[in-house]
Amino acid sequence: MSFRILLKAFKPIRLISLVMTYLLGAGLVQYVREMKSWTVFIQGGVFLLLFYLTLEYLRLLQTLADPQYWPDGLNENEAKQIRLLIAIITATFLTVVTTIMISWLHSGILWQGLVFLLSGLIILGGIYYLCIVIASLRQFEILIEILFFIVIPPALAYFLQSDNPHNLLTMVVIALVPAFLANRLLSLLQSYAIDRKLGLESIVVQIGWENAMVYHNALILLSYFIYALMALLGFPWFLMWPVFLTLPIGLLQIWLMERVKRGMKPLWKVMRFAVACVLFIPIYLLGFAFWIR
Repeated sequence: MSFRILLKAFKPIRLISLVMTYLLGAGLVQYVREMKSWTVFIQGGVFLLLFYLTLEYLRLLQTLADPQYWPDGLNENEAKQIRLLIAIITATFLTVVTTIMISWLHSGILWQGLVFLLSGLIILGGIYYLCIVIASLRQFEILIEILFFIVIPPALAYFLQSDNPHNLLTMVVIALVPAFLANRLLSLLQSYAIDRKLGLESIVVQIGWENAMVYHNALILLSYFIYALMALLGFPWFLMWPVFLTLPIGLLQIWLMERVKRGMKPLWKVMRFAVACVLFIPIYLLGFAFWIR
């Protein structure tokens, strides 16, 4: 029981997005000017991962404070023990995160732009936690997730190694945002009935089921449109063209969603796999190209 509850902090799409976009940003560094410090690269990955898990465990700790969210079969004594265990894990992760930041401070890695980025990360982390405490903030949670899981990880990986911005970093991040949003909308569509029952004001509850499906399909098309626009704006074509091999998967996902709009039974597993491919395969292809070139 305890182990299953602890695993709730691991949100696969968010966790994979964070790790892969961090590796993508590091790959861009390797492509444009080579890695300055592999130790700092590893430290940055550990920092981001533990910072994210700390936030998720804090959110889980807050959730378990309310008995209505306890799993079936969990009694008060077990809940106290699990909350104590989560508090210990959180304190341990925070200690490691703080130690890494202090080591960066002493080694002179934290230049002005990086301090601003880390400050933004900490502020976003605080808001991300508050989204589960303050109901009115939950409708903005998906926007915070974009910054937290798509924008900041590659930027941190890049600026830990370089203080010179590069336009390829901006292009890649912008292209990933619609695909990530499509993934999150699908997840919220699947949990729509439960969210309404619990009174959770997710963005899908706010805009409605049918509108969310329309936005989901539009976001997939927008993602590939941005990739094409990037190529026209100077992104190297030999790095970009493999991304369009995933376009048929995106079109399949749109067709599957249209089936649902027409009243047919949702194929959730197939749809989750397809929309994950639309996000993660381009990240992998671009990141792999950066690392080997």
